[in-house]
Amino acid sequence: MISGLSANCSKARWLLAVAALAAPAACAPHDIARASCTNTLASVHDEWTCTVKADLVGRSSSIEFDTESRNQVAQVSIALRVTKGALRVRYSDLSGSQQVVVTPSEPLSFDMKTKMHPQRRSFTMYFEPVNGQAEGLAGTVKYSTP
Repeated sequence: MISGLSANCSKARWLLAVAALAAPAACAPHDIARASCTNTLASVHDEWTCTVKADLVGRSSSIEFDTESRNQVAQVSIALRVTKGALRVRYSDLSGSQQVVVTPSEPLSFDMKTKMHPQRRSFTMYFEPVNGQAEGLAGTVKYSTP
């Protein structure tokens, strides 16, 4: 499973660490799911909106969704679709580990509550192509910690 950086980035990681810069996304593989998130300033519930996308998902990957909240549970709304292929999405809700398969004819859209990782104040979603590559991943993950 890819955790964010490819093996080809070892020199770049070293240089970044020495320079104390935080730009590892430049080395992210091109064939994994990615997210770009923004939060609502001055929100009481630490509200975040994330755009999830990938032109191509050719290998397993994960996205960790962070928050500064000390709350233990997040309310999450997920909407994902692909234009070609199939993508298995794994996540945990309050009842445990779940998985669904997203296809062009069966996009994903639902709300859930999930327990936050206590030390990192985050939750994680996993993406895995099924029987070859998935193409055109697009969607949103919105969450808050009421």
